[in-house]
Amino acid sequence: MNKIVRWTSVLAVVTLGFAAAAQAQDGKDLAKSHACFTCHAMAGTKVGPGFAEIAAKFAGKPNAAQTLAEAMEHGEKGTFGAMPMPAQAGLTDSDAKLIADWILSQKK
Repeated sequence: MNKIVRWTSVLAVVTLGFAAAAQAQDGKDLAKSHACFTCHAMAGTKVGPGFAEIAAKFAGKPNAAQTLAEAMEHGEKGTFGAMPMPAQAGLTDSDAKLIADWILSQKK
């Protein structure tokens, strides 16, 4: 019985790992499909800050994913300087949240 419990636990951890990896890929694919890479790079500034810089700035902050999702949906200015982030037309709440979660998973 103990072996079954251990294998079930291992299977659950592996499944969660695959789910997180799939969600991260979904976030990156959504960022590509919504043209986020037009203004943002993985690291370094293009028009706006790189995803790694965004992740670093919001690391550990409460409600970081929600804050980023709202910035994408409604626009934002001042967090990274004078260049505003315009509202992204056609971005759903769920897509914005997936993209925000993916951005926050990026490391410098």
